[in-house]
Amino acid sequence: MKKAALLLLLIVVFSCKKEGEKSTNTKTEIAKTDSIVYNTNDFQPHLKLEDEFSEFELTGLKNPEKFTAAELTYPIKENEFDFKKSADFDYFTVNDFNVDKTKCKIIAFSSYGENDSKIVNLQLNSYQSGEQKDALLLDCRFTFETEYYRNFEIKKNGTVIIKKIAVNGLLYNNDGDITGEKAVNDTTTEVVKYKMNANGQFVKF
Repeated sequence: MKKAALLLLLIVVFSCKKEGEKSTNTKTEIAKTDSIVYNTNDFQPHLKLEDEFSEFELTGLKNPEKFTAAELTYPIKENEFDFKKSADFDYFTVNDFNVDKTKCKIIAFSSYGENDSKIVNLQLNSYQSGEQKDALLLDCRFTFETEYYRNFEIKKNGTVIIKKIAVNGLLYNNDGDITGEKAVNDTTTEVVKYKMNANGQFVKF
């Protein structure tokens, strides 16, 4: 029933656009151009799907760091499933850059999801004068009954575009039990856009 509730939440948070397609969780939909600092293509080599548990792992990243107490509880925009950071997992800095006077850092980390399954996250932090100003969840990947992932791009002018994708390929009865597989997956998508302001905050537009 908890997993059925998660599926319902996935449907509710999306402005639904259905696409009849067979999905792959390594699909990249955003091509990189000279105006883009970092996007899904750059993060893709650091993702590995463990077939045994259908969970994503981070790979090829160096210099793990521990979260501080403040970092563990810092609010994150676009974290609609409210997955919490855990001191059980370190984080890795995968990229850093500046937008005017704001320093930006992209970090990758794992967290716990439904039934203690593992979720991979990518977060964009902004700083001014050494103080964190904001945090935005760029990517969040898990494969419960529903497959969920994001494609994103960060532009040099501080614009961030995120495409959220949820794929449901299973049939359920009224009790929330799985009864089979759909002939064609139902895919819902939502695109959100942010622009960093002069104070280093991500403003939705």
